[in-house]
Amino acid sequence: MENKERLFVLALDGTPFSLLKRLMNEGVMPNLKRLVRQGSFREMYSVQPPLSSVAWASFLTGSKPAEHGISGFVERNPQTMDWYVPKADRLQKETFLQILSRKGKRVFSMNVPLTYPPYPVNGILISGFLNQDILRGTYPQAIGSFLKAKGYVIDADVEIAKKDLHAFFERLSFVLEKRIEIMLHFYHQEKWDLFFTHIMETDRLHHIFWKYYQVNLAPFAEKFRVFYQKIDMLIGKLEAALLPDSALLLLSDHGFTELKYEVYLNRWLADNGYLFFEQMPPQSLKNIHPQSKAYSLYPGRIYLNLKGREKTGRVEPGTAYENLCVEISQKLKELRDPQGHPVVADVRRGYELYGIPPRAGNALFADPLRLGIVPDLMAVPHKGYDLKGTLWHNRLFDQTIFSGTHTYDDAFLFCRGLEIAPEVKSIDGLTNEILKFFAESGI
Repeated sequence: MENKERLFVLALDGTPFSLLKRLMNEGVMPNLKRLVRQGSFREMYSVQPPLSSVAWASFLTGSKPAEHGISGFVERNPQTMDWYVPKADRLQKETFLQILSRKGKRVFSMNVPLTYPPYPVNGILISGFLNQDILRGTYPQAIGSFLKAKGYVIDADVEIAKKDLHAFFERLSFVLEKRIEIMLHFYHQEKWDLFFTHIMETDRLHHIFWKYYQVNLAPFAEKFRVFYQKIDMLIGKLEAALLPDSALLLLSDHGFTELKYEVYLNRWLADNGYLFFEQMPPQSLKNIHPQSKAYSLYPGRIYLNLKGREKTGRVEPGTAYENLCVEISQKLKELRDPQGHPVVADVRRGYELYGIPPRAGNALFADPLRLGIVPDLMAVPHKGYDLKGTLWHNRLFDQTIFSGTHTYDDAFLFCRGLEIAPEVKSIDGLTNEILKFFAESGI
């Protein structure tokens, strides 16, 4: 007799474990409070860097950034100094959506980062983050026309917030409501073994409105709570609709905290004599002067202008390279914000942070897979600092419309009907647990 066990996954992007506990204590999320008594609810870690595209790529593939090939929103080809936005076609590892499809499980995936451009699955895939055109962002392609007719929206435009916070909140709420409407449609209409929906709107909410909730500042503190009441109502509907044989997994990809300052690392590198440009303001990495020793990509990834790797490499491999890594690391740890507080908690070697054994003679840099993504150094900020990769900014520190930023810790995990081993502490470790679940239920 065929086993009919199913798994429903709801991802709340950037939602902290500590925030959910607070909202439950405030009475904002009664459905979640009741639900967590029925399963396992705990804090999790993200990956480094804790970005949505990187973390969800790690969740989808069960691997670290150096293995799956995504380490930021922007990557570069050091041999040409062209930069590009890495998408699903850059993934070096198979996703569990593809694995389960190949094994005959029917899957539904909606709005998950790093699923654009869409790829064939045994079911339905609706791309999310990085997709600009819904008609080109679904598998099968015909699903796109249905979504457009229903008024589905891929993402809320954060540019609206720069002009009108009230208008942005209304738009964000509309996008969430459409997401829920379409999700519930497919939930009830489709047959599925794995149903995976990703909510990006929580991340957008936190980036703009985090400080208002934290200090209980009207009117957006209450709007923040209303937004999570909608999330809680969704959780209640899902719990009521789930069949008895369905397991449930709720999770986030990183935590959040108050943003103190945006910190422009390329400005710091320029001010300290490591980075020069052939024109001002620079328009691309190709405007980096050959005399430069280092440059940065978001967030906190620092690449040395290494001879033999970069197009106009200047830094000699070996002792000169190692000494420069130490010098930049030490100086970054001394960086203070305008109030005198330290900005950088640690500077790690890229191979160390990504779990790659160092190899003699800088052989690492000749590896084609890792050539473009493993930074020489990764600056890990203290909480509250966002290490920007903008090539040029008119000042080192800035404060803008954004009031929240990501953290490596304080992500969350809830599971019911799915056993997650206690030693699994970060998001990339969950993939094998999902595959085990289906293996045990007759994959």
